[in-house]
Amino acid sequence: MEREEKTGKGYADFTFHPRRKNDIAFIVELKKDENVDVAINQIKLKEYVQKFKEENQHKKVLAVAICYNSKEKEHCCKIEEI
Repeated sequence: MEREEKTGKGYADFTFHPRRKNDIAFIVELKKDENVDVAINQIKLKEYVQKFKEENQHKKVLAVAICYNSKEKEHCCKIEEI
């Protein structure tokens, strides 16, 4: 696990690198008072997955968005395969 790792065109909040060949890499983007689609789009637009695609060719990478709504005091999450 890496925090604020330089990936693509910016820094991903958290990246999880697979230890074993069969494990899946994933990127976590955290947002406050935003929509989960905004976080997923940031992962895509800033190309955070490029590093994983180079390291783990032909394997899937998961984009995970976790958002917190401070008014309603609720979390929401979206996971998408990239």
